[in-house]
Amino acid sequence: MTGVLATSSFFSSKKTIEKNIMPQRTLGRTGVKVSLIGLGLGPLGLGGYTKTELQEGVKAAINKGISLFDMQPDYGNAEKWIGPIIKDCRDEVFLMTKIWEQSKEKVIAQVQESARRLDVKCIDAVLINNIGMFDLKTIFEANGILSGLKATQKQGLIRYIGVSGHMKTDQFVKILETGEFDVVMPVINFVDRHTYNFEGKILPITTKYNVGVIAMKVLGGAIDLNYGTRKQRALINEADFEPAIRYALGLPGVNSAVIGCKNIEEINLATEVGQGYNALDMRELDDLLIRGKQMAEQWGPHFGPV
Repeated sequence: MTGVLATSSFFSSKKTIEKNIMPQRTLGRTGVKVSLIGLGLGPLGLGGYTKTELQEGVKAAINKGISLFDMQPDYGNAEKWIGPIIKDCRDEVFLMTKIWEQSKEKVIAQVQESARRLDVKCIDAVLINNIGMFDLKTIFEANGILSGLKATQKQGLIRYIGVSGHMKTDQFVKILETGEFDVVMPVINFVDRHTYNFEGKILPITTKYNVGVIAMKVLGGAIDLNYGTRKQRALINEADFEPAIRYALGLPGVNSAVIGCKNIEEINLATEVGQGYNALDMRELDDLLIRGKQMAEQWGPHFGPV
C-alpha cells in the first residue's frame, strides 16, 4: 500500500503496453495460481485520483501480468471502480477485500456490500482486517466474525477466508494454529523483520497448514501511514525498492507480494521486479538484513504493539 517515487505524473507511461508474462505461484491450499506481484489499491483509492486514473492503473497492471488485486471498502471507490475493468477477464484475476465488522450479521452485510460494489457474484478472498486490533473471542464465538464469513462462503459469495494485519504477531500464531484460514497477509519487509518478525513466527505455521501467504508493507508502508495524498512516499527508499521486493518473494512460503502503487510508472517498476525475479544471494541478503536492523532501530514499532 505504499507509493515509491516522490514525484511523477500518473500518465508518465501512457503509451500502449503489450501484455507481459508475470511468473505465478500457487496460493497455498487454495490451489489458485497468482502473480508474484499483486497490486494494492490503497494509494489509488485514497490519494484523490479520478475514476479514469484508477482504471488506467488497473489496466496497466493487468497488461503487465498482475492477477492479484487487494482492496477494502474504505479505499475510496476502489471496489466500485475496478469492477468494470475486470469484467472481461474475471477468471484471470484474484480479487481480495477485507472486513472489520465483529458480528455475524454485520459481517454478512459487509461482504454482500463489497460484492455489490465490485459487481461480482463471488469474491475470491475476504480477509479479517488487522487482527491485532481484535479480541480473538469475537472471531470464534458462535455469532462472531468467522461464523459470518463461513455463512457467506456457503452462500457462494466468497471462495476463501483469511486474515491480515500489521502488529501483535502472536495473535496471528494463535489464529493460524486453528487451521481455519486459507490465506494470510502480514507485514513482511527486511526492516520490520527485526521488530515484528512475522517471517520467523508465522511462516512455519503457514507451511504446516498450507496457508497461502501474501506479503504486504513490503516497502515499509507510506511515511506516517499517509495514503490520502498523491505525494505519499514509502519508508524504504528507492535504492532498496528492488531488493525489498526480492527479499519478500525469497522467503519460503511467500506466494505473492502486494505493492501499493500510485501511478503507472510505479506499477511498471514493480512488475519489472516480478517479471525478472531472482532470489537474493547470501551476500546481498546479509547486507540487506544488517541495514534493515539499523533502520528498525530508527523506525521502532511503527505499526503498533509488537
